Amino acid sequence: RVLRAAVCAAFYPQVARVDRPPKEYTEGIAGAIEKQAEARRMRYFVLTDAASDSFAEDPDSGRRFQKHEDSMRAFLHPSSVLFKEANYSCPYVVFSSKQAQEARADLGKPARLNLSEASEASVFALLLFGGSLRAVTQRNEVLVDELIAFSSGSTTVVALVEKLRTEIDALLLRKVESPQLSLASEAVAQAVATLIKTDGLGS
Repeated sequence: RVLRAAVCAAFYPQVARVDRPPKEYTEGIAGAIEKQAEARRMRYFVLTDAASDSFAEDPDSGRRFQKHEDSMRAFLHPSSVLFKEANYSCPYVVFSSKQAQEARADLGKPARLNLSEASEASVFALLLFGGSLRAVTQRNEVLVDELIAFSSGSTTVVALVEKLRTEIDALLLRKVESPQLSLASEAVAQAVATLIKTDGLGS
């Protein structure tokens, strides 16, 4: 999980949303059993920026933020380790690069966008090392860069994460100024490691 968080922080903001297919069930001896989703039915959407002059205002804080409304269907490259993956604990993946594949009318193949070297993202890596945060109280969500949405969000959660971000920045600055500083013994580093290793459960 720590390695996955490091990869997530390194590749951000190259993020794609994972849309799972509707759940299906089959009858078993003990009743209905959820069927395993198939990897080929997973749909991926690259989160794209809206026009640079497209802004909206947060009704709660009055703060203006850039709108990001567009997304583009994408496909994992067959060489990706996630190509056959059907179970995601986080509904986002990060990737190192994307390639546009031209349409081949003679073969009946449409143009498509392929993602290379994809890795499942981490919720707390996106919250701690992603972009700006905003709480949408009407939908009980936290948004990262107006692109990534997580439920159970609130202004308190945003405030706590932003405070931890500030402490991380301060700790990294101290490390730059004093290279001999051991991060492992620092309370902030230990808190971040615990959040990432336990997905916020703390145990």
